[in-house]
Amino acid sequence: MAQREDFPFIHRLRVRWQEVDAQKVVFNGHYLSYLDVAMSDYWRAAGLPYPEGMSHHGGDMYARQHTLAYHAPAVLDDLLDIGVRCDHIGNSSMKLAWAVWSDHRLLVTGEVIYVHTSLATRRPDPVPASVRSQIQAQAEGRPVTQLRLGRWDELGTAAKAVREIVFVGEQKIPAHEEWDADDAQALHAVVLNGAGLALATGRLITMGQPAGQARIGRMAVLRSMRGSGLGRQILQALVDAARAQDVRTVTLHAQTAARRFYESLGFIAEGDAFDEVDIPHILMRQDLRR
Repeated sequence: MAQREDFPFIHRLRVRWQEVDAQKVVFNGHYLSYLDVAMSDYWRAAGLPYPEGMSHHGGDMYARQHTLAYHAPAVLDDLLDIGVRCDHIGNSSMKLAWAVWSDHRLLVTGEVIYVHTSLATRRPDPVPASVRSQIQAQAEGRPVTQLRLGRWDELGTAAKAVREIVFVGEQKIPAHEEWDADDAQALHAVVLNGAGLALATGRLITMGQPAGQARIGRMAVLRSMRGSGLGRQILQALVDAARAQDVRTVTLHAQTAARRFYESLGFIAEGDAFDEVDIPHILMRQDLRR
């Protein structure tokens, strides 16, 4: 019988009204949809956000086979815990076990086989070594990402990749407004996975600022990794770097949609919102002497 402690990854979701059938239980076909939702979070937890984590290697994962067994029904508003575990990685295939619980009740168990496929040939392709190592690290509770601090000549390529996707591509900021002379002067923070895929970035500017002051900016996290704590890691690393340089006050221009995120890390809003690159922003400040 499947035990929770045998699964290093658990995703939780709630049963919604439209998932319950005429028998007043979750329709059996929805469990594969639940697994698919959990798999997206599993790849994220392994530092392999979908689809970038796979396409970075020129491949993708395709489901080859599903087997599942039903043990008990779920009903409306049940909180479901979906466990995922990688049991075996062959040359090009992976076998994962999964299970669903509600409180103490085991509802479903199953297995899924994925085949790593080349995007160029549409044929099975060996699972990359870095994908194997990321999955192993997640299973063992080891870090699946690394944060690096450095100058533009060291980290510019990685930082630019994230900013082009988030700011230029997603938020439609004109490229000529994204790149400036401050990049060459700034200290940059980048989070990468084991294959060197850049997932998040930000920068700290001290040059040209009043004595004892610094400015944080260009905070960006790939959409597929948002909510995983990487933005918090980047911001904390930049604040720590500022403190190490005896900076007393750090400011930033926060997009108003992210105001609560910055407040949770000690920044205080000042003044009214204003437009910057046609996006509402607000000035926020943190006193590092506290």
